Amino acid sequence: MICPDCGHDNIAGIDSCEACNASLVAFDEAGSELEQVIVRHEVTVLSPAKPVMVHATMPVRGAIQEMVDRRIGCLLVQVSDELVGIFTERDVLNRISGDLDSLDYPVSEFMTREPATIREDDSIAYALHAMDLGGYRHMPIVDADGRPAGIISIRDILRFLCVRFAELRAGGSPA
Repeated sequence: MICPDCGHDNIAGIDSCEACNASLVAFDEAGSELEQVIVRHEVTVLSPAKPVMVHATMPVRGAIQEMVDRRIGCLLVQVSDELVGIFTERDVLNRISGDLDSLDYPVSEFMTREPATIREDDSIAYALHAMDLGGYRHMPIVDADGRPAGIISIRDILRFLCVRFAELRAGGSPA
């Protein structure tokens, strides 16, 4: 059984996760076929986008232009090759809005600091759970060394689910 808290694959029937000790009593095997699909598949099947990295000192104006030019909803912010934040379209709308003076401030003033991340081998179910708990629309994926390796959005998960749902409705087996 996959732990919904940490993603560890536990032996069926145990009461708590072997990796994080979270209670598994309330979680039976995923019920529907669609639930089984998101528990079984790692986030890498979503074809994560390559993350666009910017330095924390980049002016907000430049960060917004970068997102517009690349048609993306977020940028990962770094200092000395270390992920220190994420700057999203929501940050622009909620934190900057009509304050034009803010456009010249560094992106680090408005980014979300120390963003939650997931690993490349985490399940889609784990990613969806983390995104739901944090209220995130974008989630950075880090490699084994903790370096940004990709980024997924809720749209990527919805696209995946729509394809699998169509397969299930057509009577096929979801991949």
